[in-house]
Amino acid sequence: MNFDANSFEIQRWNSAAYVESWITNHEQEGGRKTLRRKLVDTLPFESVDSIRVLDVGVGGGALSQEILTHFPNAQIVCQDFSEIMLGHARQHLAKFANQVIFVQSDLSTPGWIKSISGTFDAVATSLVMHTVPGRVKDIYQEIFNIVKTNGCFTIGDNIFTPGPTMRKVYMKMRLDNLRKALNGEKGIEANPEEIERRMQIRQHRRSGEDQERVRNPLRTNLTLESQLEWLKAVGFNEVDCPWKEMQRAVIVGIKH
Repeated sequence: MNFDANSFEIQRWNSAAYVESWITNHEQEGGRKTLRRKLVDTLPFESVDSIRVLDVGVGGGALSQEILTHFPNAQIVCQDFSEIMLGHARQHLAKFANQVIFVQSDLSTPGWIKSISGTFDAVATSLVMHTVPGRVKDIYQEIFNIVKTNGCFTIGDNIFTPGPTMRKVYMKMRLDNLRKALNGEKGIEANPEEIERRMQIRQHRRSGEDQERVRNPLRTNLTLESQLEWLKAVGFNEVDCPWKEMQRAVIVGIKH
């Protein structure tokens, strides 16, 4: 039986239990917070500017909060397809009620953009594009059309390795990072058995996502190189990756 990636994403993000576990996953939140901060750092505006921003796939509202903290005069449209996620975002952003509006639409369908009115100085999205891998190129075009001249589209997301050799390189780097972290915890050289045990725990936690990648091979197209090419192809003039750490990156397209 073929794996229906779109149905899978819809089901889990419409599950209150899954959404709650994702939002409250403190181990992953550290990495997500770093990604959000790096993303906001790339927005090419002054902190006092009155900018209009679209947060695509707002989730629980953490990225919008980060943007509003750095740009207190911003107005944000928060888009998501999950009513459960939008409920969390409304609570999270309650103190910014006069600066935020919420729109429910589904990125997996071309009609999502019809629910978004006007144009934007910036469009931002964090950890969303990899959930709709078959639509990414089309979404980039749809977003280009609503970005103002001299505006930007900024993406923070997981990226995929271009091949098996680089996967081995990243695994080697993860092992080395884990060894250094364990040495810092214990103040002594970690033994190989402890490193292996910790890696097995981490791999077990990621096993569900790894299986999903196998079932959803379109995700393997989301390399750094391909996404830079797609942004350029739809019309963004300045395209770059100002920050990358392992297999997470912030990618930016500027429209002139």
